[in-house]
Amino acid sequence: MTLVVGMPASLSGQFQAQGRQALAGVQAWARDANAATPDSVRVIYYDDASDRSTVRKITRRLIVDDQVDILFGPYSSVLTSAAAQIAEEHGKLLWNHGGASDKVYRQGYRWIVGILTPASQYLAGLLPLVRQTDPTASAVALIRASTGEFPKDVCSGVAAEAKALGFRTVLSTEFEAATDDFSGVVAELKAARPDVVVIVGRVQNDLRLARQLVESGVNAGTAVAVAAGIQAFQDDLGSLAERFVGPSQWEPEAYFEPDIGPSTQQVMASLRRAGEPHVDYPTAQAYAAGVVVQACLADAGSADNQALRESATRLRFSTFYGEFQIDGETGRQVGRETLLVQWQGGRKVIVWPPQLAQGALAYPWR
Repeated sequence: MTLVVGMPASLSGQFQAQGRQALAGVQAWARDANAATPDSVRVIYYDDASDRSTVRKITRRLIVDDQVDILFGPYSSVLTSAAAQIAEEHGKLLWNHGGASDKVYRQGYRWIVGILTPASQYLAGLLPLVRQTDPTASAVALIRASTGEFPKDVCSGVAAEAKALGFRTVLSTEFEAATDDFSGVVAELKAARPDVVVIVGRVQNDLRLARQLVESGVNAGTAVAVAAGIQAFQDDLGSLAERFVGPSQWEPEAYFEPDIGPSTQQVMASLRRAGEPHVDYPTAQAYAAGVVVQACLADAGSADNQALRESATRLRFSTFYGEFQIDGETGRQVGRETLLVQWQGGRKVIVWPPQLAQGALAYPWR
C-alpha cells in the first residue's frame, strides 16, 4: 500500500527559499523511505505562492480531492495557521514542521502535531548565555516587524526571560515589514545603548537591518537576528555577518543520537545526493517530520487520524533532529531546545546549549 503525503509548498513569493528547502526535505525523506520499501510513499504538493488564501484552497484540495493519508504543513507561521484552520475543520491531522508561532497552539485545535520548537522559546538560551559571558550586561533592545505572530512571540519570550534574569528592556520598537530604510531604528539604538540587540522580521528585513547596523557603527555586546541562523545570511552579508547570533532549529554538527530513523550523517548524505548545497534547518525539520510520521504510523498500526494523534501524544523519542515530545492537549512541541549559532570566521558555530556548543560566544559584537 502506498502512503499518500500532501503539502502546500511555497515555490514562489516571499517564503520561496525556505519553502523549497522544506519540500526538498520531505522529498528526500520519501526517497529514502522508498529505497527501503519501494513505492511506499508518494508526495503531492502545490505551490501556495506564500499566500494565506491559496494555502487554504490547497489544504482543502489535498484533504477533500486528493484524500491524502498524511498532511504536512507549509513553511512559515502565517501560512501554517491558515492550513491548521482548514485541517481542523475537516478533522485532518496536520504535521507542523514549518510554523513556529505559539498562536497556532492557542486556538484549541485538536488536529495538529508540532515538530519544531515554538517561537517563544527560539531565544531561550540567549540571555543566560550573555549573562554567563558578561555578568555586567543588563540592557536589551527588541526590534521586530509590526505584522505577524512570529516576531511577537519571539520578542515576548525574550522580554519574559529578561524580566526573570534582571535585564532591562531599554528599547522595544516595531517597523513596517515593507520598509528598506532603518535609519530611525538605528538612531533609537544609538540612544538606547543596549548590551543585547534582537532583530525579528522577515528574512529581507533582517538582512537589511543587520547591514545598516554594521555600517552605522552601532556598538553592542551581542547582536541577534533570527535570519542569522540560515546560510543566506552570510551569503548576503559576507564579512558583515561576522559575530551575529541567530537561532537554529538544527545543525548537522549537533549530533543528536537517534532512537529511531537515520543518523545525521545518513540524512546529510541523502540530501547531498539530491544536490542540496547547504542544508539549513527548514530542510532538516521537514525531513524529521517524515521520520516522526513513520514512528507514529508504526505505533498506531494505521493512518487513522485519531490513532496517529494518540500515538504522537504517547510517544517520546529522539531522531537526528533531536527530541520529540508534544503537549498532549495542544500538540505543541515541548521536547527540544533551539540552538544558538554565531558566525565566526565565515562559518556557523554552535554556542548554545553548553552540552552541544562548539565554541564560546565571541564577545563583544562590535
